Amino acid sequence: MEYLSIIPATALGFLTLKATTHPQSRIRQKLPNIKTRRVQVFPVIRFYFFGRVIHLHHWINFSILLILSIFVTGNILDYVVTKGLLLGGIIQGLSLPGEHRKIVYKDFSIDRLTSTTPPLPRRRL
Repeated sequence: MEYLSIIPATALGFLTLKATTHPQSRIRQKLPNIKTRRVQVFPVIRFYFFGRVIHLHHWINFSILLILSIFVTGNILDYVVTKGLLLGGIIQGLSLPGEHRKIVYKDFSIDRLTSTTPPLPRRRL
């Protein structure tokens, strides 16, 4: 009976991350960008190495935490509701189109990746 609580927790995790992770959402636009020259830690985790940007998506982080929750007991990861929230975040991240799930970007402009405005169209010469 305890495992029935995973269904609403999964739905809550899915809907929460759908509302907060989209770059155009009002919540995401209000969040500050905390970054240094080579590392951005909030609201997303990105690293700049060798002319590439490595983006650790929330579904990757949640997958690691969900796997760890199998082995670690006695803390917040042990609760079924927490596992449901993590599962909802994983499902939301994997439901995005493939081009939004890229981990390594060739364009190393972190400012372009964190921008909330759409890029300007290229002019043909």
